[in-house]
Amino acid sequence: MDEQLGPPSSGGSTSRDDADVWIAGVRLGSGSLAEVAGLRATVRAIGAVRADQLRRVARLAARCEADARAALARGPLDGTGAPSESELVHTVVTHELMVVLGISKRAAEDLEALATRLVRVLPATLAALEEGLIDLPRAEALAQETALLHDAAAREVQALVLPAVLAGQGPWDGPSPRQWRARVQRAVVKVDADAARRRREAAIRDRMVRAWPQGDGTGVLQIVAADVDIALADRVITDLAQAWPATGADGVRLSMDQRRVDALMDVFTRIAGGRDLRSVTARREREVGLVLHADTLFGDGPAKGDPGELRGFGAPAPVDPQSAAGLARAEIGRGAATRVLLVDADGMLRRTIRLPHAPTGGWTRSELGAAVVAAVPGLPSLRTHRYAPTVAIAEHVRTAQPRCASYDCARTSYRCDLDHDRAWPRGPTCVTNLCPRCRRDHELKTRGLVSTRLHGDGSVSTTTLLGVVVRTRPEPLPGHGLGETYSSAPRG
Repeated sequence: MDEQLGPPSSGGSTSRDDADVWIAGVRLGSGSLAEVAGLRATVRAIGAVRADQLRRVARLAARCEADARAALARGPLDGTGAPSESELVHTVVTHELMVVLGISKRAAEDLEALATRLVRVLPATLAALEEGLIDLPRAEALAQETALLHDAAAREVQALVLPAVLAGQGPWDGPSPRQWRARVQRAVVKVDADAARRRREAAIRDRMVRAWPQGDGTGVLQIVAADVDIALADRVITDLAQAWPATGADGVRLSMDQRRVDALMDVFTRIAGGRDLRSVTARREREVGLVLHADTLFGDGPAKGDPGELRGFGAPAPVDPQSAAGLARAEIGRGAATRVLLVDADGMLRRTIRLPHAPTGGWTRSELGAAVVAAVPGLPSLRTHRYAPTVAIAEHVRTAQPRCASYDCARTSYRCDLDHDRAWPRGPTCVTNLCPRCRRDHELKTRGLVSTRLHGDGSVSTTTLLGVVVRTRPEPLPGHGLGETYSSAPRG
């Protein structure tokens, strides 16, 4: 993601005829851009202060640890059942930070762990924070996601993801927060797939359901389960919501979130009351769920060790190659449809091909290749003269962009509108003029509060109300990501 201050380029597609920085009829002056520049300078200065704080915390923790161990060496532990030396040392360090900074135990433990990891294991990340190129949440994400790796492997992940920000001017000049975490997670899988698999298996074993009241008349139901199961549940809830009345008993129009909650609660109410469940038309056979490279599926070829990804969340979730191949074979064996994604050398989607159920025993590489070759001549056009996109166009756009094209929006593309970047009929209904946009971001564009330009590589430039231009890009498909087999130059 590239970002710069200033007006959109003269070739930009906006909701108006001119390309000057006019938003809602008001031309933005240099004062707005000066405020943006000043705020960004403050953010960079904060990064330097936070880096200094972390270095001081690491030094203080190291000194406390050394003093505590020296003191403990002077005498034996007091009786059986006493805390171990390591537990006592940890407690001393935590307590010192609590009283020095006036913070809670949890905050002290988290701060010490982050400081120690950045100073000892990920110094380049700490340097980027000091220079204001990343912010603390991004540094925390890298430290947390690499915690399961050996130090050398953690530094490999760091080397893969940091180039995207080192050439910029600040956190806004690199991947969005969700993109950053997703890239780190994917790089972790690539660097040490077995560790990622063990982590996945341990997390699934700890699955749980919790419920608690919030004290304001609402409650929370939390379900922690395998990502594939949660993605399936989310799609089913959306299917239920699509069939739910759009207007409540009081005549007020319901949001999609309200309809999702009401439809789900109706399921529980019916089960509790011994009533039949409502029938619902499922759309999920049209959605892309698990995506992986053919080499990963068949366990041979250059990309056999590259991660897959699970879609259906705010950002695609990486899956280690062994788990991805096993899940794919299991789903195909249960009769799931297979969709082949044809890409170019840069991993950009060119065509999607939906195949019938796999042969008995699953696909072989030769059978899959033959089925693709046979299907290519009959592929439908990716352009129509009508306003509404065809099924083929919609599937292509949503597959290429798995979530809303706006900066860091978490809405999955199957719950988004397909927006004509250049308004129809001036702009055609085709895959190069459509992108998924959630209803709220779509309305911002329609009302002229932002303007956009969809580029040929699938990236979208958005000019905000203050005249800031941000460019977002879809992440590459499996096999073409950072450090993966068919990856090209580092992406911004």
